[in-house]
This record gives sequence, structure tokens and C-alpha cells, in this order.
Amino acid sequence: MRRLLAAGCAVAALAVMVAGCMTPEKAYRESNETGVSLATAFWQRQSGSTREFDVHRPADALTLRIALLAVVRGEQGVVFPVIPHAAPLAVSNGVLTLSLSDAMCVAARNDRAYQNMKEAVFTSALDLDYQQYQFETTFSGMMLGVLSGDPAAEKASGRTAGGIARKLENGAEIAGSLALDVVSLLRDDWRSLGLQGDLTMTLPLMRGAGRDIVREPLTQAERNLLYAIRAFEHYRQTYAVSVAVAYFDVLEYVQRVQNAVDNERNLAENSRRAEMMFEAGRMQRIQVDQARSDLLAANKSVIDARKSYEVRLDTLKMRLGLPPEARVEVDLAEVERLERKMARWAQASDNAVAAYPDEAESCRIALSERHDLFVTRCRVEDSARAVKIAADALRADVTLTGGASLDRARATGENGFNGEEAWDAGVRADWPWNRRRERNAFRKQLIALEQAKRALEEREDAVKQAVRSGLRNLVAARASYVNQVEAVKVARLRVESNALFLQSGRASMRDVLEAQENLLAARNALCKVLIDWQVSDLELLRDMGVLKISEAGMWLETNGEDHG
Repeated sequence: MRRLLAAGCAVAALAVMVAGCMTPEKAYRESNETGVSLATAFWQRQSGSTREFDVHRPADALTLRIALLAVVRGEQGVVFPVIPHAAPLAVSNGVLTLSLSDAMCVAARNDRAYQNMKEAVFTSALDLDYQQYQFETTFSGMMLGVLSGDPAAEKASGRTAGGIARKLENGAEIAGSLALDVVSLLRDDWRSLGLQGDLTMTLPLMRGAGRDIVREPLTQAERNLLYAIRAFEHYRQTYAVSVAVAYFDVLEYVQRVQNAVDNERNLAENSRRAEMMFEAGRMQRIQVDQARSDLLAANKSVIDARKSYEVRLDTLKMRLGLPPEARVEVDLAEVERLERKMARWAQASDNAVAAYPDEAESCRIALSERHDLFVTRCRVEDSARAVKIAADALRADVTLTGGASLDRARATGENGFNGEEAWDAGVRADWPWNRRRERNAFRKQLIALEQAKRALEEREDAVKQAVRSGLRNLVAARASYVNQVEAVKVARLRVESNALFLQSGRASMRDVLEAQENLLAARNALCKVLIDWQVSDLELLRDMGVLKISEAGMWLETNGEDHG
């Protein structure tokens, strides 16, 4: 009977232990709750957002990829996921057309590096959680049951122990434990009960003492989370610009293809007209051959333009996180929107940088607002603290120690517990005679501090140079736009007049061909300066650190509205 009772107690103890174990499901749930809570608190504090930080990759990223691949395979009735803040996606003639705003929304939810940056924030939050845990009260426990026997006696024994520990921010560490031992003979009515406990305390007085020294791992973990958030916000700015640049690059080559096709058609008409005039005796054969030669060159230009367009389209798809074989096109209406926008800008002011402060103030804003520069500046502070930590490691280890313990036992037939209590207090010192490693580490930290300062100086100079260059690019872009608008007008007039002069015999075929070539170049150049002006504006806002990105991933105009 006693054996069964002992076995039952052991099974019950095992069941309690298993119930308190950490399972993978519980670990995932608790770590996710903690990481999201910390990341949200720091993120909202830094960005001003009111949304909860979400580390998970959007489900529509995978479903969009599946839908695009299904279209490639020729499947019918493919349903596309609903992308928040984007227009409903639909395929027309087997091709998905994306506007700029839709492309930005898709990019923010599909880009792999974007997801990596979010996960870096989350993992930094988990690191912070562990460092906070180091200063919390922790509990430990243990249960042990043993059933043993020999020819003389059979016995059951058990041990239950619990502990508590706490590290304080001044460096003091307090730990206590309590254990209960029970032994029972199974054939005789004899039992023994033992009680053991202890309480210890250590307090560093020199090396490792002080709140700043003790809290350094926690301080660095907090700053690392802050850096991860700042890096994520900086990436959102740079990524939005990079997506816009890739999108505009495709638009430019769409126009280049269209211009090349129009030029090919016009040259084909010129070649046909030259043949007719030659047959009528109004043109020499050499001019006919010139027209034919330019037509063949135009055919080659169309081939090259289409190839360049396809390469840039694949680059855009990769930038959006979409499979390169996906049938995606850009919205040609974006060209008209861009033309109207640039025309409004040109009419609004003759000064391309009228909306910006002067150069000195722009640089000051950039030095204050850039997320990456903020991190670089904080790295100098980290290095300064590391020097302080390294200097502390050179000191002697002097620790105040103290403790108390008890050990009591009681057996069957005894009236009370027998045993003793004890206490101790002392000072433990380890003189700093062997500090070669610490000495070298201290010198290395001094060098690291100087390197961090130089890195900050270099970064500040790079930021100011980027702002100065951005202001010059804007001025040049506007001047080029105005110049190129006139160049296109002149080129069109030249083509029309030379065509008329050719009919009247006052111009040669070479004049017509050169006019046509100039018109093609002018139209391509106009499209390029349109895009350069918009991109220069975005890059300057990015370099100043004031480019505002919406939750959907689009940049915000000065009126606070999404560009899309």
C-alpha cells in the first residue's frame, strides 16, 4: 500500500512539473506578445504612429504571388487579393497594370528587405525583454522522488526545493532557497523530515559597482531597439524613393519605345516618299539610300529600346518583390499626371527651390532629422559609455558578502526539530594586479571612440554634401525642363518645315532626316527631365530626412495627402 502511495505521489509530482513546462506554442505566444508590446511602445514614441507594430508578413503577399503565377500559366478567373490603400487589382488581356500608388502599396507589403527590417525591430525588442528580465525577481523550483530498497529495508524519499533571486540596479544580488526532504521506510512506521534554507547577498563596492555600470546591458538593449526603429524608418524613406525611381525608369523607357516606334513610322514614310521622288526624277539615288539607311537604324533603335524596357520592367518587379515572370505593366497615365504636375510647378515659380529654405537651413534640418545620422551620433555616445565600462574593469574586485542558513531535521519519535542556524558577513577583495586583458581592452575602446567621432564627422559632411547637391539638382532639373520644352517645339517646327521644303525642292533628304533625329532626341530628353525633376525633389526630401511616408508606403505631399 505504501509503495502504491509513494508511486502515486511521484506521478502527481511529475504531472505538476509537466504542466508548468514551456511548450513551443506557449513560447511563441508569449514572446510574440512581449516583442510586439515593446516594439509598439518604442515605435509609437519615435514615429508618432498610433498603430500596433506588426512583425508578420502580410498574407496577401503570398496570395498575390500565387495569383500572378497563375496568370502566367494561363489560368482563367484568377482572383487577386485586396491590397489595403490600393485600387482593386485586375488583369486585362493577361496583364496586371499598376499605377504608381498601387506599386508603392504592393512594394511595402512584398519587399523582402522591408520585412527583414521589421523583423530586426522585433528581435531587438526580444533582446530588450531579456535584459529587463535580468532585473526582475526570478523563481526556481525542483521536485525529486526516489524509490529504493535493499534486503534489509525499502524506502521512499523525496525532495522539494524552491528559490528566489533578484538583481538590483546598484549591482547587489540577493538569492534565497528553501528545501524540504522527506524519507519514509516502507516496511516500518518511520519517517524523517528535513528543512534547509539559505539567504545570500553580494554587493560590489568597486569594479562592477554603480547604476550606470550595472544597467549598461539594459541601456544598450534599449538603444539597439531605438536604432532598429530608426533604421526601419530610414529604410522606408529610401525604399519609397527607390521604388519611385524604378517605376519612373520604366515609364521613361515606355516613352522611349513609343518615340522610337513613331520615329520608325515617320522614317518609313520618308523612305517611301524618297523612292517615289527618285522614280519621278526629283531626287538623287544617294538621298534615297540615306533615307533607307536611317530607317534601318530606326528599326535597330526600336529593338534596343524594347530590350532596355523589358530589363527595367524586370528590375521594377524585383524591387516590388514580385516574380520576374509576372505579367505586369506600368500605367501610362502616370506620364500625363507627371507632365501636368511639372507644368504646374514651372508656372508656380521661376525658382526651383522656392519651397525649400536656404542652403544653410536645409543642412541644419538634415543634420537634425536624418534617422541614419541620429544613429551614428548615438554610436559615439555608446563608445563613450564603453570607455567608462572599460575603465571600471581596471579597478579592484571588492565585494561585500553576507548570508544566513538553517538546517533542521526531525524523525519519528523525536519531539522537535534538531539542527542549527548560521550567518556570515565579509568582504572579498581581488587586487587589480592581473589586468593585461582589461588594459588592452581599455585602449581599444579609446580608439573605437575616436573612430566613432570620425565616422560621425564623415557622415555629417556626406549629409551636407547630399543636400547641397540636391538643391543644385533641383535648379538644374527645372532649367532643363524649361529648355527641353522649347527644344521639342523647335524640333517639331523644324520637321514640319523641312518636310515642306523637301516637297518644293528647297531642302535635301539629309535635312529632313536630321530634323527627325533631333525631334526623337528632344522628346526622349523631355521625358527624362520630367522624371529627373520629380526624382530630384524626392531625393532632396529624403536627404533632408523630411520625406513623410504614409502607412501604405507612399510619400506625402506638402499638403499631407498621399501622392497617389
